[in-house]
Amino acid sequence: MNRIRISGVGCCLLDRIYDHVDFQSETFRKYLSKKAGDGGLEPGKLTFEEELEHFAGQSFASDILPLLTEGRAPQKENIGGPCIVALINASQIAFKESLVSFYGCRGDDGVGEELLQKLEQTKLDLSHYRIQRDSETASTSVLSDPNYDNGHGERTFVNTIGASWHYLPEEVDDSFYDSDICVFGSTALVPRIHGGLCAMLKKAKAKGRITVVNTVYDFLSEKEHPGERWPMGESDESYQYIDLLLVDHEEALRLSGCCDIPSAIAFFREKGTGAVLVTNGAHNVHLWANSPLFGKVKEQTMPVSEAVGKALKQGRKGDSTGCGDNFAGGVIGSLAKQISEGLHSSLNLKEACRWGIVSGGFACFYYGGTYLEQKEGEKLSYLQELYDKYLKQEGVC
Repeated sequence: MNRIRISGVGCCLLDRIYDHVDFQSETFRKYLSKKAGDGGLEPGKLTFEEELEHFAGQSFASDILPLLTEGRAPQKENIGGPCIVALINASQIAFKESLVSFYGCRGDDGVGEELLQKLEQTKLDLSHYRIQRDSETASTSVLSDPNYDNGHGERTFVNTIGASWHYLPEEVDDSFYDSDICVFGSTALVPRIHGGLCAMLKKAKAKGRITVVNTVYDFLSEKEHPGERWPMGESDESYQYIDLLLVDHEEALRLSGCCDIPSAIAFFREKGTGAVLVTNGAHNVHLWANSPLFGKVKEQTMPVSEAVGKALKQGRKGDSTGCGDNFAGGVIGSLAKQISEGLHSSLNLKEACRWGIVSGGFACFYYGGTYLEQKEGEKLSYLQELYDKYLKQEGVC
């Protein structure tokens, strides 16, 4: 069997997970954003360390973080970054059917070495993971409040962008575009790649590749033009080269400039996007498609996993870090499995969404976005159990 090649470009960083940070506390509220793009903290959103320091007039590492965490060490340090986490999950789901490569960079520092050691425990091809000399490896302090939103939990992210500032589109060689599936993973965290996104998407489509874009909160655009619609790379032209767009509720509204999800989906449709999946935490997933690849899928919703919700209520908890990233990986892994079965021109978007839903749900059962397996197929066995329960929930079997 010829393996399906998946290549992803985007950020890879070290996540430092701080659990039980109270978003309702007086200390946290002190650092809350007062207006769009000001660098303050917002539940569920990302800000850059230097912007938060400017907002607060304090050092993040020595002043702000110790206050927010009450001096606690991280609960866990893990592989993070929307692109790399999605790719790892895709490789764990489709480990028999796919070969998955990551294109990105790290600094030449101790954090980069630590991150590489963790990555080498995965099945990813890291031959295109470059070192940027005299640069700091990207990292994120993930502040997690498991009691937020009536116990559903939420995170706030403070990102040190580091070497990711310097990674350029021309450093992504032609082998990336020779893959069956080209993934552009939350490129707003890799600014130069994001600035060349349209040209990269166009090149991938010219070679007949499947293009998947999953997004992230675009703090740089928000800072530059507070409250305005975010661009998708260089321009809206990017949308016509996207086969599948994966966004969360907030990102869908900000990218489209719309006030509700049906209007946002209509915006993406009018711009030429082939299919759209919109997540919203513990709420329903919206989906739509009209393309040769996915056929016609009327706008509809799919529920989150009842089995996951039940387990969380019974006390089975890690944190919600990486749920959206794992959702993306579940979708991509399902696409690879479908293609390997010969379904090149009739991919099932709802089936891919099922694997996304159970993958995102399973991420609530451990700390951090990445689940490092002890043996091949370990994670798939857990996901398969949730998937089977989800089919019963839908009444499919």
